[in-house]
Amino acid sequence: MMKKVFLLVMIFALAFVSCEEEDIETANRVSFENETVKVLVPRDAVDFERIVKVYTTSTSSSDRSFEIYVNEDESTLSSAEYSIPTSVTVPANSNVGEFVLTVSDVSLSFVEQTLVVELLAADDSIYTGSAVLNVTERCDDSIVGLNLVFDDWAEEAYWELYDLSGPATLIFSGGENGVYTDLDNGEFNTEFCLASGAYGIVVYDTYGDGGTVYTVSIGETVLASATVPGGSAGTAETSTSAQFTIN
Repeated sequence: MMKKVFLLVMIFALAFVSCEEEDIETANRVSFENETVKVLVPRDAVDFERIVKVYTTSTSSSDRSFEIYVNEDESTLSSAEYSIPTSVTVPANSNVGEFVLTVSDVSLSFVEQTLVVELLAADDSIYTGSAVLNVTERCDDSIVGLNLVFDDWAEEAYWELYDLSGPATLIFSGGENGVYTDLDNGEFNTEFCLASGAYGIVVYDTYGDGGTVYTVSIGETVLASATVPGGSAGTAETSTSAQFTIN
């Protein structure tokens, strides 16, 4: 009987310690509003401001400041396109603080650029969080997807997208210099933000034996699709092209 009593006491004691440790950790945490934060920047914007919030799991009678550290090694957003404060303050008697991320559309596109940030605290007992800020140009027009399905030689494929609303103007391209070499028998997907108008797509095979299948679409609606044909393999590149309209 004594052994059972002792065992029960130990279980309750361990449970209490475990809960106490969790409470301590929870009561001393500061983190961003989300682990991933989407930042949509209007096209050609200058000094666009996005408010980012941080939260603590406890309050204090005095202001608390936390350092904001940018992990440049893991970020892809150019430093020329943003500014961010070095710290954020959570006011006294509150558990919410905020800072302003300022972004200018220097060379943004519809492809996400990342800014990896971390919160640092002078008090080692405070558990701090990190976040990835995903920055893109905001699409106020149509999101158009391009899908490429490769054969055994993906590095032979490349493509060009033209704006045909006036004189043919190259606006996007990809695959040059064999960059798809690791995608043999695989796929490549990308998206564009395109205004209403006429467009043209050209997909090439540098070796001339064809094989790449492309599809341009808006959601489930296919705008253009074809397979690059074969020709005189090894002597001249082949291509296929199509025009499409976005209303």
